[in-house]
This record gives sequence, structure tokens and C-alpha cells, in this order.
Amino acid sequence: MVKLEQTIGEVKLAGYRCRCGHEWLPRNKEERPRVCPKCKSPNWDKPFRFRRSLDK
Repeated sequence: MVKLEQTIGEVKLAGYRCRCGHEWLPRNKEERPRVCPKCKSPNWDKPFRFRRSLDK
């Protein structure tokens, strides 16, 4: 009987990251998400154009 040893390692999965910082795995891999599931932003895949500064 041959014993197979399995090594513990990394698994790389294709997912998405919103500009709010949320990361998720899609349910349907053929379709791009329309909104971020956390913040509901439709612009989750676009970078911010301007950042607000707290200095006034």
C-alpha cells in the first residue's frame, strides 16, 4: 500500500477588492460584480479621483 503525503501550502483564488478595502470571491465567475457587497458602491473598481483632506 502506497501512502500519499499531502503538503500544506497556499491556494490562490481569483477574487475582487473594492476601494473601501473589502475583498470577496464571486459567486458567478463569468460575470463581473455590479456593486461591492459591503459598501454597495457601483464604482468599486475605479480609483478615487480626489481624496478629501481634513485640513481646512
